[in-house]
Amino acid sequence: MFNFEYNSYNYRQYLEELAAALHARIHDCRLTYPENFATGYSQCIELPNGLQALVSDYTLNDQYYTKRNKIPQEYYVLRYEEIWIEDEMTLKIDNDTLKTRNEHHAGIYLTSTLFDLSYLGRKGSRIKSIYIIFNKEWLAENLRIKDPEDVLTAYLNLKTGSFTIEPIDSEYRKYFNEILQSEKDSPLHIATVQNRIMLLIERFFSRLYEKSATLLASPKISKHDVRQLMHVESLLTKNILSRPPTIEQLAQEATMSSAKLKKLFKEVYGTSIYAYYQKQRMAVARDMLLTGNFTVKEVGLKVGYSNLSNFATAFRKEFDILPSEIRA
Repeated sequence: MFNFEYNSYNYRQYLEELAAALHARIHDCRLTYPENFATGYSQCIELPNGLQALVSDYTLNDQYYTKRNKIPQEYYVLRYEEIWIEDEMTLKIDNDTLKTRNEHHAGIYLTSTLFDLSYLGRKGSRIKSIYIIFNKEWLAENLRIKDPEDVLTAYLNLKTGSFTIEPIDSEYRKYFNEILQSEKDSPLHIATVQNRIMLLIERFFSRLYEKSATLLASPKISKHDVRQLMHVESLLTKNILSRPPTIEQLAQEATMSSAKLKKLFKEVYGTSIYAYYQKQRMAVARDMLLTGNFTVKEVGLKVGYSNLSNFATAFRKEFDILPSEIRA
């Protein structure tokens, strides 16, 4: 097992310390992991507004225990993670522990350098993540949040309970995938990554700020229920070109009644299950049309419409434009 502890809140320094521990080299602030440890990389990205981000995509070839010790300087880390867990994963924030076994874990949440944070991952686990570090002053100045202290304090009091605040949905996943899939040799690579990271930050904090008065002060939904809702969301979007599971099938997967599932899904994702699926289906149709590689008929059939008039109506309802117009 590879063990690594650190105190840094600077990702460039963190990568240098990790590279030294692994006897590896860094090129352009990108650490490509040695095969005995993992297959993949972590990269530090400097943003023009004074932020740093750490982008990672790797599969563990060894057990990995890492711990970030708390420090007196008060910084915050917005953590976007998708982890395909082999055997078991343990995440510990201060004295709160989250253990997850043999499943896909996805979440976007905050931690603070005022808390210890440790992670134990097993060989075979796949980790895709973006970590963004900032302070309260940056938050107030750049996102115009007047009282970041109240929002952050309430949020961070939940520690691992913060997993219940913001499940990853398709919009978050779209930004995330565009960051990871951006061609690093492209002249627009850094600009694209910077833009999508800012969209992630803005979306997270605008939603958090809206919900802080109620959800942060008194969370109504258990961590178990939110993990089940995230599982349901992943089933809905796993293959958007196939017929979705029924509400009854999804409720069975979530081990809750259909009525409870519909109520909680709308509370967390802001819309009904069918409306959420429909929104993702229309987004896929739009992306296909924008490539110019498909006709309107081909796209309509691929997303499940045998009647092209119904497809055009649904598309126009979502985007206020006809599919033939967006293709043109």
